[in-house]
Amino acid sequence: MYCFLKETVSGILSLLVPVLVLAGCAGHVSYDALSAHLSAGDCNAAARLIEDSRGDYGTHSELLFFLDSAMVHMQCKNFQAAQERFHSAEDLAQQLWTTSLSREAVSLISNDYLISYGGEDYERAMIHLMSAIAYLDAENFEDALVECRRLDSLLTLYNDRYAEKNVYKEDAFGRYLSGILNEADHNLDAAFIDYQKALESYADYEQFYQTPAPSSLKKDFLRVARAVNRVADARNLIPGDVPDSEILYKTSRTMGEILVIQLTGRAPVKVEDRVHIPTIHGPITLAFPKFLPVSSAPPRTSFLLRSRTEQKEIQADLAADITAIAFKNLADHRARIITKTIARAAVKQAVIRQAAKKVAKNENKDTQQAIEIALNLMNLFLEHADLRSWQTLPARVYMARAFVEQGAYELEIPSQVNGRRKIKNIMVTAGKIHYIIETDSPGL
Repeated sequence: MYCFLKETVSGILSLLVPVLVLAGCAGHVSYDALSAHLSAGDCNAAARLIEDSRGDYGTHSELLFFLDSAMVHMQCKNFQAAQERFHSAEDLAQQLWTTSLSREAVSLISNDYLISYGGEDYERAMIHLMSAIAYLDAENFEDALVECRRLDSLLTLYNDRYAEKNVYKEDAFGRYLSGILNEADHNLDAAFIDYQKALESYADYEQFYQTPAPSSLKKDFLRVARAVNRVADARNLIPGDVPDSEILYKTSRTMGEILVIQLTGRAPVKVEDRVHIPTIHGPITLAFPKFLPVSSAPPRTSFLLRSRTEQKEIQADLAADITAIAFKNLADHRARIITKTIARAAVKQAVIRQAAKKVAKNENKDTQQAIEIALNLMNLFLEHADLRSWQTLPARVYMARAFVEQGAYELEIPSQVNGRRKIKNIMVTAGKIHYIIETDSPGL
């Protein structure tokens, strides 16, 4: 009997140890240390840490390294390095997405950590949005507009693939940015279309993410409508009282503009929901990912603008709630996740039964059942939900637009995270947009 048990244990371990080793390849990155460097303003240390940590991401999480590295370099104003990482992330994400079906089979014998992480749909879309914002910060407006267009094309591609359509079928903020850039480039017909589609998308955002259209968007839409002689069309799309489009149009032609984009908070993190189903063959374990929010913020905030002669508040609206998008995007995919998890459980049970028969050989059914119970108990340590995610994304994006007279200004930007305030000095030129990009996160 002793020899049989020894052989049984040896057989079980020979089956499971390689899988356990492979399943343990998910790396661990010190986000706390990274945050501490960025909070202290030590970008050199942050950049060194992220580059030195590449191996810590593990063999199947290279995409997350590219994404985190891009965000660190973006915050540190290393724009060339940031864009190189964004483009590497985009290429890898596209490659993994197109080969996802062929890669899925291997994860059925253990868990999703055996396959390379290709990102959630919203994360792959955010590559383009964050890249566009980084281009804005570097005053590369042409490439920023290109990224907005690629963002729209990518979401269209994803939704064409799925039988059940995602709520996140268009990025309202990305479309709004596209309109702003087209208007600044005097492509007013394109700007009119972008602003119109942004308004339509924000109607979905309000329903599913509790994020209504920024107050400035209606004004922008009406102003451009006046320029392209489509005021009547625009008014039909905007219910209730609307500002005078003629005044908005004249103001934009004689004044300069300050546009503030504030990236605030940290994206939600995934945690595991586990379900254990008792059976006579041992517990069957199912594991599902879910998001937990890391930070919260108000739906609106304000920035203080001062000149030599006056001081006024600029209202900033919540333009994109990335936390809400992440939650809903995962919920939209929940049926797929459940189907895959159940399929994996079924495959594992078939493997366990075959392994038990092989190890038990000519022993009785009770022995075979005992082995099955032992294998299912060991599977408690094997079955894990995929908790990988892009943790350096902001939780939310705020935006404010203000037309002001030409001259020198001081902009005070409050933090939504720690109460601190940043001061920016701006020299406004008539007819020009001055973009202010601020990252306001606990270290990120």
